[in-house]
Amino acid sequence: MSFHKITINDFLEYGENRVIDYVESIKSSYIVLIKIDEFKYLNFSMKSKISKKLQKRFAKKLFQYMPKHCGFEKIYLLERGEFIFVKPYDRKKSEEEFIRYIKEFQLNINSAKIKIGLVDYTLSIVISLAYGENALESVKVGMRKLKETKDEFIFANSLLEEEKKFAVQKLETFKMIRLAINNYRIVSYFQPIVNNHTQSIEKYESLVRLIDKNSKIVSPYFFLETAKEGKYYQEITSIVLHNSFRALFETDMGISINLSTLDMEDKRIQETFFILLEKYRTETHRITVEIIEDEKVRKLDKVKKFINTIKERGVKIAIDDFGDGFSNFSRVLDYNPDYIKIDGSLIKNIETNKISQSMVDTIVYFCKKQKIKTIAEFVENETIYNIICKLGVDYSQGYYFGKPEILKRELI
Repeated sequence: MSFHKITINDFLEYGENRVIDYVESIKSSYIVLIKIDEFKYLNFSMKSKISKKLQKRFAKKLFQYMPKHCGFEKIYLLERGEFIFVKPYDRKKSEEEFIRYIKEFQLNINSAKIKIGLVDYTLSIVISLAYGENALESVKVGMRKLKETKDEFIFANSLLEEEKKFAVQKLETFKMIRLAINNYRIVSYFQPIVNNHTQSIEKYESLVRLIDKNSKIVSPYFFLETAKEGKYYQEITSIVLHNSFRALFETDMGISINLSTLDMEDKRIQETFFILLEKYRTETHRITVEIIEDEKVRKLDKVKKFINTIKERGVKIAIDDFGDGFSNFSRVLDYNPDYIKIDGSLIKNIETNKISQSMVDTIVYFCKKQKIKTIAEFVENETIYNIICKLGVDYSQGYYFGKPEILKRELI
C-alpha cells in the first residue's frame, strides 16, 4: 500500500468547530465519523500527553490508510478519540461503492498497529457514515446508535429524521401524561386472581391505566417507560398507591400492588407507602406487594429493609415474572416471598411447549417445599387452566377469569 508522502500538518486539523465551518461552507457533504472503540479506557490508563500523542499518530495512520480515490484531503481530530473525514458531496458518484470503500478501510485499520515507545496498541474503530445536507448531525446520531447496539459500522442517513420523529413522539407522550395527571385521569383497573382449588376470587391485581383527551384507555406500555425519563413517574406511582389502597373499601378481597425494586429505593415512594399503611392499618393484611425486579437496582440492602418493614405490618410479598429476566431462585432468599408469580411466557405456551411445562413443574415443586404459594399469569383458556391445576399451581390470573376492570362494590 502506497501512503501519501506529506507531513502531518498538511492534512491534520483540530477541533469540531473547524469541521462545522467547513461543512457550512460546502452545504452538502460526505462525512465519515470514526471513534477508537477502546478510547475511554485508554484515556484513563495513560497520561494526557501520551493520549494526545496516540491520537495524533492514529490520525496519521487513518489518513494513510484511507483510499486516495475516496477524495479526502484532510482529517479532523476531535480530541475524544474521534476523527472526521469530510468532503463535498458528489451526486454523480456511487454511494454504494463509497460505502464499500469505507468498510474495507475499516477492516484494514482494525488489523493495523500503532507503536508508541516500546508498546504496541492494537486499536479497533467504529464508523458512522452519512452524506447530504444534514450529514454532520446524522453521523453523531449514528455514533450514539452504535454505542447502544455495539455494532461496528452504521450508515446513518435516515437516523436524524427518525430521531426527530422519536423526540416529537416523546414530547407528545409527556404532554399526554401531564394532562392526565392534572385532570385525575391516571386510574387503576383490577384483574381478578382466582384460587384454583375453590375457583373463587381471592384478590385483585391493581394495574395502572391512563385516560387520554379522547377518553381512550391507554395501556402502561405506551406511557410508563417514558414517564420514568421525566419527572412524572413518582407522581403516577403515588396515584396508583392511593387508588390501590382506596380499593380496599370496594372489595373484601386482597389487593396486589406492583412496585419495582427501584421504587423501593425511592424515599418519596417509601414515605407515601408508609403513610397509606398507617391510614389503612386495619386492612394491611389484605395488601400484597408484587416485586418487579430491575437490572438498575443499586441498593439491594435498602430494598430488603423496606420489604422486611412492610412484612412486619402484615403486607404479603410476591415475586413477579418468576422464571424470566432477573427473577430467579436466589431472589427467594433475598425477599422471603409469600407468593411467586410464574412468568406469563411460560404459561401462555404451556399447551404445546414441554419445556415450559417442565419449568413450571420445577417452580411449583420448589415452592411447595418452601411453603410458597404459586400464581400463574396469562391463563387465557380452559386448557391452560387444566394443565396448571394438574401441575399444582395454587392461583390463576388471566382473561379466562376476567379482564382488568374498574373495581366497584356493586359488581362484587
